[in-house]
Amino acid sequence: MKIFGIVGHPVEHSLSPAMHNAAYKAAKIDAEYRCFDVDPEEWEDLANFCYETDLHGIAGFSVTMPFKERIMEYMDHVEVLAKEVASVNTVVNEKSTLAGFNTDATGAMKALQEKTEIFGKKALVLGAGGAARAIIYALREFGAEVFVFNRTPDKAKEMAKRFTVQTVDFRKIKQEGFDIIVNCTPVGMFPSTKESLLVADQIKEGAVVMDVITHPVETQLLREAKKAGAEVVSGERMLLHQAADQFVVWFNRPAPVEAMEKALYEELVKRS
Repeated sequence: MKIFGIVGHPVEHSLSPAMHNAAYKAAKIDAEYRCFDVDPEEWEDLANFCYETDLHGIAGFSVTMPFKERIMEYMDHVEVLAKEVASVNTVVNEKSTLAGFNTDATGAMKALQEKTEIFGKKALVLGAGGAARAIIYALREFGAEVFVFNRTPDKAKEMAKRFTVQTVDFRKIKQEGFDIIVNCTPVGMFPSTKESLLVADQIKEGAVVMDVITHPVETQLLREAKKAGAEVVSGERMLLHQAADQFVVWFNRPAPVEAMEKALYEELVKRS
């Protein structure tokens, strides 16, 4: 049996095991997907996990916060997209060789495309971490005019320079009238569920607002977006699509998306 899993901290709330284990069952693959909680304060723990994948029979794994950047130093190979965005969320272990990939970018675009076209739209990305880099890169590649905001202005400027996009002053977000807004920060994540970087007054009516947070599914930002008359895309849609793309990376075959989606929403109902 092949072992896969998710590496991060914390991971006990992850929805990924439900989706991936349902996929293996539907595809009749002898595999199991587990949670691997790695302490970010113990720097050697992540290295040891990577070096011991063979010892524990791990054929591949997902990477979540806060390791999407740090994990790259333990990869033998990194695909072009992951290099471009300096973020790895998917790892393949093949004959003791670790290869890093990024499916956040494609997963986010597929989630947004369920609600809107991307080409020619004016998009704002909140954040400057691994997910933000992936989504900024993808939005730009899909033909959007991209702006970035971060509460640390220097990080926003660095991101804008890296991807040839623009920064925006927080006070001018309302007047810019963004068509697409994506939150890639942890603001609003459990347990701080009442927090939001933006309020309804800053969001244009008819815009599409996506939050990559999955715990809770409906964040305060999405509630503010609904007040503004905007369309919302909750984090589980991106999670579903990036997970399906991970399945393709690991098994080189189409993912059983319907089975994964069913398992995802059954798990969400259990937790509600």
